[in-house]
Amino acid sequence: MSDSNRAIPAPVYVSETLLKKRKANEKGAAVKARQRLELKKTKKNLRKTQFKRADEFIRNRRMVDKQGKRLRSISSGKRKGSNKKGDGKLLFVARIKTENSIHPQIKKALTKLRLLKMNSGVFVVCDDETVKDLQKVEPYVTYGVPSLKTVRDLIMKRGATMIKGVRTPLSDNTMIEEALGDAGVICLEDIVHEIVQHGDNFNTVSKFLVPFELNDPVKGWRQKKLKEIVERENEEENAEDDINKLVEAMN
Repeated sequence: MSDSNRAIPAPVYVSETLLKKRKANEKGAAVKARQRLELKKTKKNLRKTQFKRADEFIRNRRMVDKQGKRLRSISSGKRKGSNKKGDGKLLFVARIKTENSIHPQIKKALTKLRLLKMNSGVFVVCDDETVKDLQKVEPYVTYGVPSLKTVRDLIMKRGATMIKGVRTPLSDNTMIEEALGDAGVICLEDIVHEIVQHGDNFNTVSKFLVPFELNDPVKGWRQKKLKEIVERENEEENAEDDINKLVEAMN
C-alpha cells in the first residue's frame, strides 16, 4: 500500500476543561514565581535600607551636632571673626553646597537669604545682620563684591520675577514699571542702578528679583570666607576678582 493511501489515525483531542485547567496552572505558577522574586528583592532592599538608615542617621546626627558646635562658638564670640561688623558693601552670595541634614538655625538663615537651591544667588548689603547670617551659612555659600559689569550681566541675562506664582524672565519693561513704578524704577537699567547703589529702594528691588539660577562653574566653586571680605590689609587685594570671574563662568 502506498503512503498516500495509508490510513490516518484518528486525532486525540484534549478536553476543553483540561486545557483551561492547564492554562490556569501555568498562569498561577508564573504569578507565584514573580511574587517570590519580588519578595526576595523587597527583603534584600529592606535589609539594605535598614542598615543605610541606621548608618545615615548616625552620620547626620553627628553632622548636625558639629554644626551646632560651630554656631555656639559664633554666638559666644569665641570663633575668630565672629564679632565682625558689616561694612555696607554690596555682595553677591551664591549657594555652593547642600547636605541631607542641616542645623535648623542654618536652614533659617538660608531661607532668610532665599538661598534654598544649589547654584542660586542673591544680592545683599553687608550690614551687621547680614554678617551674622553669612557666618551661620558660610560652609554652604560663596560671596564677594560684584562689579558693575557683573551686576548688569546677571540682571540682563538671568533676571526674573514671580508673576502669578510663575518664574518669569524680565523681558518686558512694562512688568517692571507696573511692579516698581512707585519706587521710580521703570526698566532694567533702573534695576541695575538701584542694586549697585543699594540705596533706599534696594530691598524693594531685590525682593522683586527672584534668586538667580546659575550653572556650575567649569572649575568648581571656591568658597570665599567672610574674613576675606570684611578684613583686607592690602587694598589692592580686593574680593572682586574671584566672584566676578566665577559669575562670568556660571552666567
